[in-house]
Amino acid sequence: MKPFHDLTHVGQARRLRPHAVRVLAAFGLKPTSLRQLTAASNIIFRVDSENGRRFVLRMTSPKSAHSIENVRSEMAWVCALFRDPDIIVPEPIPMPGGEFVLPLDAPNLPGAWHCTLQRLLPGEPLSERCTLENVALQGSLSARLHTHGEQFALPEGFHIRSYRTPFPYSDPTFANPEPIMLFDRCSEKLMPPDRLDVFRLAHDRIQEVIDRLFETRTPHVIHNDLHFWNVLIHRGRPAALDFEDLLCGHPIQDLATTLYYYRHNERYEELLSAFREGYEGIRPWPEDREGSLEALIAARGIMLANYVAASQDAAERSIAPEYLARVEERLRDFLERHG
Repeated sequence: MKPFHDLTHVGQARRLRPHAVRVLAAFGLKPTSLRQLTAASNIIFRVDSENGRRFVLRMTSPKSAHSIENVRSEMAWVCALFRDPDIIVPEPIPMPGGEFVLPLDAPNLPGAWHCTLQRLLPGEPLSERCTLENVALQGSLSARLHTHGEQFALPEGFHIRSYRTPFPYSDPTFANPEPIMLFDRCSEKLMPPDRLDVFRLAHDRIQEVIDRLFETRTPHVIHNDLHFWNVLIHRGRPAALDFEDLLCGHPIQDLATTLYYYRHNERYEELLSAFREGYEGIRPWPEDREGSLEALIAARGIMLANYVAASQDAAERSIAPEYLARVEERLRDFLERHG
């Protein structure tokens, strides 16, 4: 049998399908259809059930660096958010015993997987309806999540990583840490000396910004992945999806993750203005020192570059040379403007 990491994302989902059926049975569901929605750091299926209800099954891969404690903590926050009338998130579905996360181990799968089930929400992804009005809605949604995160009382056993470095998923005190490949373990083909110097210099500038945040402010739970694929728009209201990458951090770090996906769009300034207008309709903009937001946007590029460089998946390894070159170009631009 072909190694799982050498399969395409479609091939990986195909291998997971029979396991998905067994997982759904544990949640008390017999699907009439399973349709793959995404495949990246996890595999997501749309589930149609016999009674007409629709769900989303997420199967979190070991390569995501999330332990079962992390995923249980995620679901605890999502359950709290679901009770907030001002925020729309998918309803988490428990198994008959009340547990929200099902671990999965199988001989033909690498490592331990963690499975969750949520109700399918109506709406279109913001990525497909990226109007200024909808980007403003994304800004207001982000602000509401930050307010909720500040007020959220962490339940017993809540266990998530801290965004204290540009590589939060590499924390060795957590299970299955992502190795830091960029500085010492990459081949010279991926990280030639000039590129390595750029990455190191940018990393050090970014770390200074992060250190100042943690010295002067109290962190709280943040979504950390509220890009335009993780926001649905339905009847003029935004909904937040996929809290898998939540961290303990600061609002400006969360905003930087969101805005990274707009930053190199030719419409960036107007998109930023719309997003900020929506955000400031709920709470003050969190940047108190010029250049901090740009530094943290650059941090997202470094983190993703390391993820690609460290990936065991053939599909992701294949894009590593092009992706690292692109991030280098963006880091050079950041250093020229803010160095």
